[in-house]
Amino acid sequence: MSNTNQFDSNSYEFNSNSKIGVYLIHGFSSTTCELKQMANALSNAGHHVVLNNLPGHGTNLEDCNNTKYQDWLDYSKIEFAKLCSHSDKVFLIGHSMGGVLALYLSSIFPVTGIIVGGTVLKFKLHFSTNYLNRFLCRIIKTRKKKLVADKSIRDSLTFYGYQSYPLIALNEFRKMNIYVKRQLNKIKSPILIIHSNQDQVSIKDNVEIIKCSVKSENKEVLEVENAPHSLFHNNKDTELIFQNCLNFINKYI
Repeated sequence: MSNTNQFDSNSYEFNSNSKIGVYLIHGFSSTTCELKQMANALSNAGHHVVLNNLPGHGTNLEDCNNTKYQDWLDYSKIEFAKLCSHSDKVFLIGHSMGGVLALYLSSIFPVTGIIVGGTVLKFKLHFSTNYLNRFLCRIIKTRKKKLVADKSIRDSLTFYGYQSYPLIALNEFRKMNIYVKRQLNKIKSPILIIHSNQDQVSIKDNVEIIKCSVKSENKEVLEVENAPHSLFHNNKDTELIFQNCLNFINKYI
C-alpha cells in the first residue's frame, strides 16, 4: 500500500443539546481527520462532541512553525471551558500530543474522566528531539515524515495532516511536555491510558510516566497489539478501542 495523506481543515460539533460533553484533541502536525471516527462513535452514543483543529493545524507548515505551545494550551483551555459551561459531565480524549493537552486540561478542570492514547510525553527519538532539533530547527525548518519512520513501514503509513514535520513547532512540543509533566500530580480524575505495541511514535515508557505521576484513584490501561500510532482511525484494533472508550465513559455517567 502506498503512502497516503488525509487532511481535514474542518472542526466538528455534534449533539449540542446533550449534557454529557466529550472534547477530543488530535496530535502534533495532524488534523481532526484522525479522530473523526471516534467523534462519530461518540455522537452515535448521544454525547455532545467537540473536535477542533489546534492552532497551526489544518492550515500549512509555516503557520504551524509560527505557533507557540502556549497557543495550544490557551486554545484548548478556552474551547474546553465552553463545553464545560454546557455540560453536567465532561470527558477528554486526546491522541499523541492531544493526550498531553488532555492531561494539562485535566490538571486545571474538574473533569469526569480522561482517555489518552499514544501519548508522547517522552520522545522515541530522544537525543535528536530534545537536543539536536533545539538548535537545528531554525536552519532546517521541516522534515519529511516518511524519512523519519523505519524503512520497513514507510510505504504503509497514512498521515492525517502535514506530510512533513514542522521542526520549530516540534521544539515547542518539547517545551510543552516539560511544563505539562510538572502538572501531572494535580490530576485526580479517572483515567484510561491506551497504548499499542505496534506504535511507531509513542514508546511504552509514556504509559508508566502517566500511571506513576497522576493521583487518580481509578487508572486503567488498555494495551492493544495491532494498531499503529493512529489508534483511533481504521485499524485492526479500532473496534476494541472504541468499545473500551465508550464503556469507560458509560461507567462514570
